Order: sequence, then structure tokens, then C-alpha cells
Amino acid sequence: MKSTPLSFIATLLVASLLTGCGKDNGNPTIKFGTAPGLVYEDTILKVNDSIRISVEAEWNGFDQLNLLEIRLDGEKVSSQSLKTESAVFTITLVKSTLETELWEFIVSDKRANSAQVELTLSKDPGSEYGNVIEISPILLGAQNSLSKPGLFSFQSNQYFTLEQAFPNQDKIDLLLYSDNSTQSTLASPGADIPETVFAGSRNPILWNMRNLTRFLKISYTEADFNKVLTDAPILNAWSETQSVSKAATLKVGDVYLFKLQSGRKGILLVKRIIAGDDGEVEFTVRIQD
Repeated sequence: MKSTPLSFIATLLVASLLTGCGKDNGNPTIKFGTAPGLVYEDTILKVNDSIRISVEAEWNGFDQLNLLEIRLDGEKVSSQSLKTESAVFTITLVKSTLETELWEFIVSDKRANSAQVELTLSKDPGSEYGNVIEISPILLGAQNSLSKPGLFSFQSNQYFTLEQAFPNQDKIDLLLYSDNSTQSTLASPGADIPETVFAGSRNPILWNMRNLTRFLKISYTEADFNKVLTDAPILNAWSETQSVSKAATLKVGDVYLFKLQSGRKGILLVKRIIAGDDGEVEFTVRIQD
């Protein structure tokens, strides 16, 4: 009887294992959820309207899900690593000023098998969004500046010293201060300003009327700022829950959204800073008209 070399058997075994490892088990599946309150078909929205969608992904029975990627008009906007057999994502989309938006949701598994669903959002011709006006430059002095007033009103586009502001408390929207913990900080009378920053009876923390302006730092460049020609980008990006009462430790190039006590919203770009409690900050603002 003719024997088979052990080396040949080993080669066959390795080849068999490699063939098994390369087996295509098929693609995962992905679909939109259809529960009440969810959008799962192409739709028309007004600018700044929001919708909720649910994306439901399932493995092929063999290969775990690895990644969910979200694209807008072909560009990746976010991704989520996975290591599971199924996943459900609830996502809120806010309509921008673009005429149409193609949203793609792509799930892939550890073998790079993938599946996707997509949704097109079209802008309602009846969309309304407001104009913005630019105020530039605004130049505020910190609390010990002898040359620049440190308070500003968007109601009258007017600067105030602390003494001038006291009888006009209801008009003051912004102030600048600097201390050891927060250099070059934009705030408002309603913020939690350290009591030692402003001395005397005119201290804003003692005022009867303390307007509160809230701030939200965003990852805009100067070029992005210059593209803000209506209030739609401001409204789209604003988050009340993520906003804070102070824009602290400012740096040149920082971009902040802000919301006044009146509800009026705007965006500011920091242009120049002289540090210190006698320093100053220059910035450009675009605000709802």
C-alpha cells in the first residue's frame, strides 16, 4: 500500500483552513426604523426643522458588525466603532440651507462586508431664515483698562464704562474681564463673575437687572465665519444644553455662538487680544437683524 507523505497532508490541511477563513458569509443588513415619530423616507423640510430617524443594523449570522459610518453628500461626517451582532441608532437631523442633502448610513462587519440605506432631505421653498448684520470691530477693555470701556449693548450698539452702565443695567449684554483663573473672558452681568473682579458699589453682581448672555464655542475657522450670511448656520449649530455663561480664556481665532437675554443670537470671531486685567479684546460679530 502506497503511503501519503505527512508534509502533503499538512499542506492540504492548511489550504483547507485558509479556504474556510476566506468564506463570504454575506452582507449585514441595515434599515430605517418605522416607529411613530420617526422619518424613514425622503422628505421636505424647512430650514432649521429637525427630524428623528432610527437606523437598525443586523449581522449576517457569522461576522460581528464593526463600523457605522454616516456620510452627507458623499463626505464622512461621523463614524461609530461597533463590536456587536446588532445595533440601533437614533439620530436627529437638522435641515441646513442646502437645497438637498443626501444622508447615507453604511454598516460594515469585520470582513468588510457592508450594507447601506440613504435618505434625501429637500429644502422647503417656503423656508424662512433671517438676515444678520455685522458689527466690526468691537473692542472691549478689561476691568482695569484706562483707555477702553469694558461693557457693550447690542440693543444700542453702544459702549459703556462701569459707571455709565450702572443706570443702564437693562441694556448691557457683554462685558470683559480677566483674572488669574480665566484670562480674557467675555461674560455678561448675569454670569457668575468673581466678586473681586469689579470693585465698589457698581459691581455688576450687585445690579438689580442682570442680563445673561450664553456662549457656545464651535470649531469654525475664520473662513467658516465669513460664510455666515444668514442666521440659519447660527440656529442650526446652537445648543442650549451645551452653552455656558462665559467665554473664558479667549484665544485669537476662537469662534463662539452667543444668545442674548432677549433670545437674539449671533456669532463672534476673536481677532486680537492684549492679555491682563488692563488688556483688551477685539472681535467681529454677526448677529440677527
